[in-house]
Amino acid sequence: MTEDRTPSRELREDLWVFPMDYPIKLIGDAGDDLRLAVLEILTKHFPEFDENSLKVQPSRTGKYHSLTAQLRFDELEQVHALYADLAKCPHIKTAL
Repeated sequence: MTEDRTPSRELREDLWVFPMDYPIKLIGDAGDDLRLAVLEILTKHFPEFDENSLKVQPSRTGKYHSLTAQLRFDELEQVHALYADLAKCPHIKTAL
C-alpha cells in the first residue's frame, strides 16, 4: 500500500498554538482602494496595527498588488473573524 503524500488543504486548527505570529498575504487589483480597504479591515481586528508595516509589492505587470502584514493572533476566533471580513471585501482577490 502506498501512502498519499499530497499536501492537504484542510486546516489543522488542532495544531495551532496561541498566541501566534502569522504573516498574511492579500492580493488584489493595484491601487489605493485595495490598500485602504485592507487597512480598514486590519485596524478593525488589530486596533494597534501599524499601517507603515504593511508591505506592498506590485506584480510584474503592475496590474495587481500583493500586501503582506505580520499579525499576532491571540485566539482562533480572531483568525475566523478576520478571514470572514477579508472574504467579504470586493477589492481582495486572494487571501493567503
